[in-house]
Amino acid sequence: MPASDPALAGAAAVALTGLAEAYRPRPVTPLLPWRDPHRLVKPYIITARGRQWDDQMVEFARAGASRQLDFDDAMGSVGLAVAVLHLSDDGAYLVVHSWTKDYQSRLSRFSGVDVDDLRPVPTGVAPSVWELEVLSHERTAYVTHILSGGVDVDAWLEDALDTRPQPDPQGIPSGT
Repeated sequence: MPASDPALAGAAAVALTGLAEAYRPRPVTPLLPWRDPHRLVKPYIITARGRQWDDQMVEFARAGASRQLDFDDAMGSVGLAVAVLHLSDDGAYLVVHSWTKDYQSRLSRFSGVDVDDLRPVPTGVAPSVWELEVLSHERTAYVTHILSGGVDVDAWLEDALDTRPQPDPQGIPSGT
C-alpha cells in the first residue's frame, strides 16, 4: 500500500493493509416492518459468514429494540425507527436508531455473546462498518421520503436495503 502521507507509514500502513485484505461485505436482509402502537420500525439482519438467524433471535431483538424505543418515545421520537441485528464473528449486536424532533436522532447499541444476552455497550462505541451501511441507507431514505418527499411513510417503508446475493439469471438452471 503506498503511503502518500507520512502519518500513514509504518505500523499504520500495515494495519490499514490488514484491514483492507480481511474485509468482506456481509449480506443485509430486510425484514417486514414492525408495526407497534404509534411506531414503525424497519428491522434488518446482518450476518457474518456461517451465521444463521431464526425467528426466536428476531423476537429477542424486537423485545430489546422495543424497550429502547419506549425510552426514545419519551425523549421525543417521531415514531420512525430502524433496528439492526448484526450476527458477527465475535457475537451479536443490536443497533436501535430512531428519528426525533428537530432533525435529530437517537442511537443505541447493544452487544452480547448471543442475541439473548444483549447489554448496552459503553458510551462512545460506534456502529461497525456493516451497521453503518444500513444507517447510511436509512438516513438517505428518511431525507428522501419523509423530509423531502411529503412524508411518504409507505415509500420510506418500501425503501429497504437488501444486499443478499442474488442468483445469476444466466446461471445453470436448477431443474425445478
